[in-house]
Amino acid sequence: MTELNESWNYKKWASLSYTTMSISENDQQSFNKSSAESVHDKAYSKTLRLTCLYIMIIGGIIGGFLLLIWVKMNRRWKSRINILILNLSAADLSVIFFACTPQLVWEYVDREWFAGAFMCKLVKFMQSFSMMASTNMLIVIALDRHQAIRAPLRKPITIWKMAGLGWIVAALTSLPMLFVFVLVERNGQNRCENTFRNKPKLHRQIFLTYVAFVVFFIPLILLILFYARIFLKIAQKATENQSCNNATNGKPGKVHLQSTKSSSLPKAKIKTLKMTLVIVSMYIICWLPYFTAEMIMSYGNHKIISPTLYSILGGIAPINSAANPYIFLMFSVNYKTLNCPKWRRVTYTNPDSTRSHFISSSRIEKSDSYKEQYAKRCPTITVEMTTLEN
Repeated sequence: MTELNESWNYKKWASLSYTTMSISENDQQSFNKSSAESVHDKAYSKTLRLTCLYIMIIGGIIGGFLLLIWVKMNRRWKSRINILILNLSAADLSVIFFACTPQLVWEYVDREWFAGAFMCKLVKFMQSFSMMASTNMLIVIALDRHQAIRAPLRKPITIWKMAGLGWIVAALTSLPMLFVFVLVERNGQNRCENTFRNKPKLHRQIFLTYVAFVVFFIPLILLILFYARIFLKIAQKATENQSCNNATNGKPGKVHLQSTKSSSLPKAKIKTLKMTLVIVSMYIICWLPYFTAEMIMSYGNHKIISPTLYSILGGIAPINSAANPYIFLMFSVNYKTLNCPKWRRVTYTNPDSTRSHFISSSRIEKSDSYKEQYAKRCPTITVEMTTLEN
């Protein structure tokens, strides 16, 4: 039991126990037989935990409300990618409300549990469910982008079915939390603890490995697979279209407008792909160091990781949930023409006349009333065009 106790005492240094992959601090209290001051007792440790929690809660709520305002203002929010982003935002907000907020309250009451046995299981389930839902939405978005680029002519899967599947899988993979965490009484106080206290170390390793693979490593493999195939397709299209672009450029008697396809894919798809890659990169940057540390803690020499470093890694891991709304808004908000629809008024001149038209990516003109309605909201783009002589 010496090795087990030593390892679990180190787990006291984890900063955020709402990441259900970690063993809760109150599981360690009776194990620490030494009267010496532990690292977890130092003031900076609690200050660090509270600082991370406040940053995530305040930043996440503000970002969520900004995203809702954008949805209210944007007429095209029902597009596939926007619906998926809204589901991701809902999952991220659930991390804020069901994971960070209970943890913040728990910190202020010194982790004593007052809510009863049912809420002990429910809170731990919701903490796991919210984080797994956020991860699953990243996979669903990657799958949707993969289908849009690799098989654009194939009938897409209903977007709400894809999103619903992500939520259902998150609930199913979180069910073990209902059996792992129980309410116990220790030293006259109620504690919401896991059941690994009196079990072999192997049980804890199996549990942590399960959570690490379900929440991070398996999703990471899928994300790499989807985006690798996407970039291979983009490279293939770029090669195929290069000769066509060279052949059509400079033909006499033609008027050339810059189309929505600047290279091999529409600009909108390229922009969406960049946005999803930034979101996924943020997810990897936040969670990879933490899960790497967890695996070292479970199977390697835990002494090679300093308590301060482990505390920091546990604190920054869920920050991606607070950052996702800002990433989406950064790529979605047109700061020059906020909420301007895709139809734009284009004024061009030739030697004979000056005319105004509404053009879109498909170059389909709308009725006069439609043009008049949107001309008031959209800026005029003046493009000088000269008809080439034969």
